Amino acid sequence: MGSFESVKADLLQITRKCSSLFKTAKSIPGLSTFSFDGWEKAGRTIGEQINEDMLRVAVVGAIKSGKSTFVNAILEGDYLKRGAGVVTSIVTRVRKGSILKANLIFKTWKEVNAEIERALVLFPSLDWSSSDGQFDIRRERSRMELSRALSTLGPDQIILQDTRDVNAVLLSSYLKGFDRVKEVISAESTTQQFEGPDFARHMDFVGDDSLAVYLRDLELQIPARQNLNDNIEIADCQGSDSPNPLHLAMIQDYLLKTHLIIYVLSSRTGIRQADIKFLSMIKRMGLMENIFFVVNCDFNEHEDLDDLQTLNGKIREDITVIKPDADIFTFSSLFDLFRAVGSDISEKDKQRMEQWEKETEIREFSDRERKLFEKEFYERLTRDRFTLLLKNHLERLKVMTSGLQDWVRLNMDLLSKDAADARHIVEKIEYEQKQLHQVKSMIRDTLDGAAQKTKRELETDINRFLDARFGDLVKDIQEFVRSYQVDVRNSEDDLDGMGFSATLYMVFQEFKHALDRYMTETINPRIIQFVRQDERKINDLLTTIAASYDTLVQDTLQRYEETLRNVGVQLSSQSSKSDVSFNMDTIKRMSGLSMPPLITSLQYTTRIRTDAIVRLGFYNFIKVMKKLFKKPIQNDKEGEIFALRDGIKRIKRETERSLVFHLGDYRENLKFQYIFKLVDVASNNLHDILLGRFQIFTSDISEMVELIDKQHEVKEKALEALAVMNSSLPDIAYHLDHLKGEMDF
Repeated sequence: MGSFESVKADLLQITRKCSSLFKTAKSIPGLSTFSFDGWEKAGRTIGEQINEDMLRVAVVGAIKSGKSTFVNAILEGDYLKRGAGVVTSIVTRVRKGSILKANLIFKTWKEVNAEIERALVLFPSLDWSSSDGQFDIRRERSRMELSRALSTLGPDQIILQDTRDVNAVLLSSYLKGFDRVKEVISAESTTQQFEGPDFARHMDFVGDDSLAVYLRDLELQIPARQNLNDNIEIADCQGSDSPNPLHLAMIQDYLLKTHLIIYVLSSRTGIRQADIKFLSMIKRMGLMENIFFVVNCDFNEHEDLDDLQTLNGKIREDITVIKPDADIFTFSSLFDLFRAVGSDISEKDKQRMEQWEKETEIREFSDRERKLFEKEFYERLTRDRFTLLLKNHLERLKVMTSGLQDWVRLNMDLLSKDAADARHIVEKIEYEQKQLHQVKSMIRDTLDGAAQKTKRELETDINRFLDARFGDLVKDIQEFVRSYQVDVRNSEDDLDGMGFSATLYMVFQEFKHALDRYMTETINPRIIQFVRQDERKINDLLTTIAASYDTLVQDTLQRYEETLRNVGVQLSSQSSKSDVSFNMDTIKRMSGLSMPPLITSLQYTTRIRTDAIVRLGFYNFIKVMKKLFKKPIQNDKEGEIFALRDGIKRIKRETERSLVFHLGDYRENLKFQYIFKLVDVASNNLHDILLGRFQIFTSDISEMVELIDKQHEVKEKALEALAVMNSSLPDIAYHLDHLKGEMDF
């Protein structure tokens, strides 16, 4: 099989040749009425898509599993920051470039403030206000109030569920980095570039939470490397066990765009519960087919090869439960990186490398595994890229080339005959064209009707699944919310130590964290499964139509060609043959369509805290009145406990209100911004496949008739130009057939 780059270059060359032939055809006097605009546009689109189509590889795994080290080893250089912070949700994307370049895409002020406001809901010890009632980090007073509030947090308020409170870290990072980025951020998204010698400066942003928190995206461009072709993007994703569930949602969104997943495990820890949970989620998303597992081997952790093999056996046993016959490879990415970097590594790392070189048995095993991984990995990439990125383009070029051959031969035959014979042929053509137009109209009407029917069916499915009041999805989320228990009596110690406002905040954060994780781990995979089912429905419908109408199209064209052969006009033998198969992933990529971003965090208002404080005042008033009238008081914290209980109820009501809004909004986006557009694009794609072969046969031939009666000199010039085209087209057709044979090998 030829390499992707060579086939890609061949296809680009063919598109250029076709473009040149179209220009020649349009310049022929008397034949200019035939419109080549559609074919020319298709040729330009093919060229653009061949260059722009991107095969995405996601590198995922737990924090500290060695993902960045693995990517650096693939790139043969220390390009990515290793051991970056966990507060950010950046997916670092790496592509091939002419020079070293880092593109840092920053959030807008609106996005920054919106994220801060979400983190401030129920935040204790914060009393800020502004004329518009919204927080704005650009205001000095807002920053001062937030800084003062953060400084009052005690250890119990900073540590939640044995980890630092995500909101506290987020807010602190935004404040700390403000002065360093305030000149970069604006109302519109901005990009800062670090090129050449300054490339490494991007690591300052990635490794420093106070700067990374302002980033929306990060793209690195690396000069030519054997392992990085033009159309490959490798993404180093955030740790799957990040304490922030919203990071997992970011990873999910990127995984939906990927064609291959590399899951990195550390030999220090083996496979953990967090890995099992994440892999189970990937399986529910339907993405387990194209996944490789890499056990990142730490030579220092294993006495010998037997010890490492024992670990491998345990890892394989655990993974097999989720994916039987998984592709698992074990090698040291850090050792490979040290060898690739060579003399540029530190003295300490040189000593480690020298020690590892002496571990002959385990080192040789690592080398064998790495070579085996590279072989399997790049074979899979090549195979997928041939089938998903190039085959569709090749089929479209075959249809265009065959149609152009027929156009040339038809004109050459007509211009070579006398006027009487030519008019007789034209009469036959015009008769057959009426039949072709009827078939075209029938197929167009059928596709339009099928598309509308499909949209109605899918709309019913979507409305039922994402019904914001009675759908199964909303019922399950409501059940989670309503069944979430908080024992307010156990919060008495917190009320004593932190006060009411801080305790309410802590309870809210624990609830929100649990709900966000439930949404990302359980609800989002179900949404993905549902959407994939709808995509299969679209594909099945169009496949059925393609099968039934392709035979009709071929029969109609064969009858047309037979009519022309009977009057002495021989067309291309390829004109009625075409591959009508199509792939939904290819169609989505060609059209640029992708699912709307998955549902992440729900929205809450600060009124929860206001209402809770009012309730607290009311219950404290009741307690005072009880004392005045010498009524029994159950507990000194009775007022706070009752107010906390009511606050929790309000939080749950706000959650359900927000849920109705978000599911309704997502439902409409899914329908109109994705599914309905996908139906139209897929239907139009099938229309072009089925009827692209009709274009030459249904064109207006009135000007051709006029040319027959023109002077001999004009006809000769036209025939000369057509002869030049006729001599070039068979070579193009042969080249396309040869490339198709390579792809099918």
